[in-house]
Order: sequence, then structure tokens, then C-alpha cells
Amino acid sequence: MTKVIMDCDPGIDDAIALTVLLAHPEAADLIGVTTIGGNVQLYKVTKNAQKLLTFLGSNTKIAMGQSDPLVKEIETAGEIHGKTGMDGYQFPENSLEYPIVSDNAITFMNEEITNSDEKVNIVATGPLTNVALLLKTFPKVAEKIEHIYVMGGSIEQGNITLASEFNAYVDPEAAKIVFDSGLPITLSGLNLTENKAYLTMDEISQIKNLGKTGEMASAILDFYASAEREKGMTKIPVHDACAVLSLVAPELFTKSEKFNIEVSLTNDQFRGMTYPDRRVYAPDDKNIEVLEDVNREKFVQYIFDSIQSHNK
Repeated sequence: MTKVIMDCDPGIDDAIALTVLLAHPEAADLIGVTTIGGNVQLYKVTKNAQKLLTFLGSNTKIAMGQSDPLVKEIETAGEIHGKTGMDGYQFPENSLEYPIVSDNAITFMNEEITNSDEKVNIVATGPLTNVALLLKTFPKVAEKIEHIYVMGGSIEQGNITLASEFNAYVDPEAAKIVFDSGLPITLSGLNLTENKAYLTMDEISQIKNLGKTGEMASAILDFYASAEREKGMTKIPVHDACAVLSLVAPELFTKSEKFNIEVSLTNDQFRGMTYPDRRVYAPDDKNIEVLEDVNREKFVQYIFDSIQSHNK
């Protein structure tokens, strides 16, 4: 059984990703959820993790992580995800009774990974601050990490600036530490998530017919889509689901290429830009598999089936 820790900043697309992950215990044993300030502030994303795990009937451990990036003050995306970070649905009132087992995600991850009888995978769908601190504080833990599945960066366009994707922009110093770690990484960047792995408004509407979990997912996606449409988007990306799906259903992804990736640490519009080494003489030890295409029909159906399975 593949053991997984999900490091996230829920976030509406994080919520969909976590819903998909929990639908597949046969493919992934979720041994912990760690939170990171990102889409909204840390206390809000932690509450959102509590809400979602309560709603889905999970007993997965939650540990609270870093509130701020390594160097600069945090920038959030409440205009996309709402004031709570997961607007659009009224979650159970008892959600905040869900226990937080630790307020130090770094030591939590180290203990869970070190004490595991097999290597552990990390799915990271927010800024990479927690993961970077884990690798720097406990360098030996890398020996017990099997793979890191990241939503972040891009080898083409940005979204927070013309060059930078949000997660990488919020903490590029952390992204550089993780990308330079030498660990095997699968990267779902904007080149995939915005251009290929999206839902249409009609598909979002159909989700509400998939039982109680579908009603929840459709409601939060409706809110998310309204913000995206205000920016002129007609195809609604479900960014973070790609990181989960690259773990549990890698067959959905039809094209990828391995690179070494540099991260810009400048303090201008290029801060957080992730750029692959495409030189003919680039080093051979490429550790980052960049996903470039997906079978969108199967991608959508997998999300639908995952959501519906929670109602059985």
C-alpha cells in the first residue's frame, strides 16, 4: 500500500484533490494531512481541512504547518477561494471539533515518515515551505521519501505574474530547496492544469447530481468558477487534483518530459518563475517529471467517479 502525506492549503481545488485522494484507499493510504498558509491564512486553511475531513468521514491526522514563507510575507488568494478559503458550501457545525494532532507539521512529517515501515510519498498542493523545512531540518528523512507529487510552477505561462505560478511565487526559496533535493518529483504545472486539465461549467453543474458529496463539490466549484470567469476564463482548471491523480492514476497523463528546473529568486515579475534546463548538454540526472498532457475525458470521469464513490 502506498503511504501518503498531503501537504495542502485548502483552497477549493485542494478540497477537490483531497476528496479524490480519500476516494481511493486501495491506491493510497493517507497517513496525514499537513496545512500551509497559501490560498488563505494558515488558521483558515486548517479549519478548512477540519471541515472537509469531517464531511468526508475521515479520521486522518491533521498537523498545522507554517503560516508564512521562508523569506517574504505571505500573499494569499482569497479573491479566488473566498473569505474562508472554501466558500460556497455550509459545512457541518461540529467540523472544528476535529482534532489537530500537532501544531508543528515539520516534526509530524518527520516522525510519520521515519517511523513508517515503508517509504512515504508526499503530495504537495500549496507553497512548498513545509516540505523544504522538513528536508533542511531533518536531512536523513529524504531516504524514506519515495516520491513528491507537486502542483506548482509552470514551464510556460504564469498566473500570479506573467511568468510565475501562485504556489511557486509565494515561496520560491522553498520551491528551489525541494526542486534541488534530487528526490524524484512529478510536477503538475500551469502548462498542464490551465491548458489541459479543466472542467467546463456544464461539467461542474453535472457534479451536483453525484449525491451529497457532489452537492458539496459542485457548490464550492461554482464559487471558484465565478472568480475564474471574472478573469475571462471559460475553462475552469482543477489544479491540485492533478497532483493527486498523478499518484493514484498516472495512466491518465499522456505526455511528460524530465527536466532539471531552476527557480527565480529575484524580487521582480520573474520571482517564482520555474524554468526547465533545455540545453542540449543539460545534466543527465533530471529528477523532475513535468506532466504536459492528459486524457481530459478520462480525467473528468475519474473525478466524477471519485466524488460519487463517497456516497456508497
